[in-house]
Amino acid sequence: MRKWVIAGVVVLSLLLVAAILLGPTLHGFVRERTQKALQTHFASTVEFSDFEVSLFPRLRVTITGLALRYKGRTDIPPLIQVQTVSMYAQLPALLRPRPYISFVQLDGLQIRMPPREPGGAPLIQKTDQDLAKKYPALIGELRADDANIEVLRAQSDKPPREFPIHHLDLHNVSFDHPAQFHALLTNAVPKGEIDSTGEFGPWQAEEPSATPADGHYTFQDADLGTLKGLRGILSSKGTFSGPLDYLAVEGYTDTPDFGLRTGGRPVALHTEFSALVDGTNGDVVLKTVAAKFLHTTLAVNGKIVDVSKDIKGRTIFLNASSENARIEDLLRLAVNSDEPLMTGSANLKTIIDIPEGDEDLLARMKLTGQFGVGQGQFTSATVQEKVDTLSRKGQGRPKDTDISEVASDLRGSFRLADGMVTFSNLSFAVQGAAVRLNGTYSLNSTEMDFHGKLSMNAKLSQTTTGAKSFFLKAVDPFFKGKNGGTELAIQITGTKDHPTFGLDKGAGAKKGDTTAAKTGE
Repeated sequence: MRKWVIAGVVVLSLLLVAAILLGPTLHGFVRERTQKALQTHFASTVEFSDFEVSLFPRLRVTITGLALRYKGRTDIPPLIQVQTVSMYAQLPALLRPRPYISFVQLDGLQIRMPPREPGGAPLIQKTDQDLAKKYPALIGELRADDANIEVLRAQSDKPPREFPIHHLDLHNVSFDHPAQFHALLTNAVPKGEIDSTGEFGPWQAEEPSATPADGHYTFQDADLGTLKGLRGILSSKGTFSGPLDYLAVEGYTDTPDFGLRTGGRPVALHTEFSALVDGTNGDVVLKTVAAKFLHTTLAVNGKIVDVSKDIKGRTIFLNASSENARIEDLLRLAVNSDEPLMTGSANLKTIIDIPEGDEDLLARMKLTGQFGVGQGQFTSATVQEKVDTLSRKGQGRPKDTDISEVASDLRGSFRLADGMVTFSNLSFAVQGAAVRLNGTYSLNSTEMDFHGKLSMNAKLSQTTTGAKSFFLKAVDPFFKGKNGGTELAIQITGTKDHPTFGLDKGAGAKKGDTTAAKTGE
C-alpha cells in the first residue's frame, strides 16, 4: 500500500507535466488537457479551485484545491486531494527533445482508496498508449511532505486505515526508467517509524502492480504494545525488491525487551526472515523465520493477511517448530514467575491461528500442537522432592535417599483457545512410575483441572514401610496394574502456585481408596 502512494504521486505528476507540454497556450489548453488526462487515467471527475501559469522569472504552474472524485462519487471523500501543486521549469529546458521539469511540490496530498469489490476494476486504469514515448518529460525532483493515504471500509461506520507519509522525495521521475526515492512514514501496527530508500519504476501503466521497486529500509522504535498482549520495542533492517504485488523482503528484527502479557521477565528476541509482501494491500507470506531467544530457536513460516475487509487488523496463520528448545525459555515467555517451573530440553510443533480483531492478541490466539520435554528437572526443591519420592515409591524403595534429582520426561498434545489450554495424552514419567493425564489450564487464573492414571512398578504396599506397608498388602489386589504393579486414578486441581494432588474418587473409586488416601501415597 505504501508503494501505491509513490505510484500515485508519480503518475499524477507526470500527467500534469504532460498536459502542460501538449497545449498550444499556457493556460486554457493546459487546464483543459490536464483535466482530461487526470479524468481518463484515474476514472474520476476533476476539480480545481484555481489554476495559474506564470512565465517569469521561470515557468511556474500552480494548481490550488485539486480534487479527483472517483467515478464522480460524492458519498465518499475524493480519491485524491492536493492543497497545492507547484511545478517549476526553465523555458529552454522545456524545448529540449526531452522536456525537463526541475521541481514539483505537492502540499497537502491525500489519497483515499474507496472500497473495491472483489474482481472490480483497478482504480488506476490500464492504457494501450506508450506513455514513455507520448510523454517523454523528466522531473528532476518531486517532493510531498505530510501526505496521507486512507483505505476506506465497505461499512461506513468502520474507521479507515491510515498510512501517514511524513516525507517523500523522488528524483529523475519519468515513464521510461526508475526514479530514486526516499520516504519517511509511520507504521500503524506495531507503531513505529520507517525510513526507506531505493529505486521505483518505471511505472507500468497497463499493470500498476507490476511496477518494480528495489531498496532497503530501517524500522525504528516500533512499540509492540500497540498489539494488545505483547510488550517490547522492536527495530528492524532489511532489503526489498520485485514488483509491487510480489516484493521479496529479507531482513532481521531485534527486540531487547520482548514479552507476553502473561509472561514474566522480558527476553531479548532476534529474528531473521525472508518474506513476500504484496505492496498493494500489505499481505505478507513468511517463507522462513528463525526466532532466537535465550537458548531457544524456533523455525516459523506462515502468512499475515487481511481476511475480512470489515474487521480491523489482520489474520495471522503460522507454523512454528523447534527441536532444540529449552523448556525453561518457553515457560519464561508464557508464565509469570520469578523462575521457570522446570528445566530441560524440549521439542515443539504447533499451528498458530490469530483471527483479526481489536481484542487482546492472546485472547484471540488459537494453538494446536504437540510438545516433549526430556531430562526435565524442577527448580522448586519442594516439587523436585515430590518427584524424587514418586520415583522411590514407584521402584518400591521409599527410604532410598540415593534416588534424588530424578530426571523426568513430559510430553503431550495441547489446544489453546479463549485463554484456556486443553491437554490430551499428557504423560509424565520418571524411573519406576508414570502419570497419564487429560485436563485444562487457564492462562489468566492459572487454575488447573487434570484427571488420569498413576502407574507404578511397585505394589501399593511396597511404597511405604512398617505398619502401613502391612495393612496396605490387603488392598494390593484392588490397585493391581497390568504388569503386577499399581495403578491409581488421580487428579490435580488448584492453581499453579497451590496445586492439590489426590485420588480421583469420581473416576470409579474401589474399595480401599480411603486407606490409600490416608497413607498420603
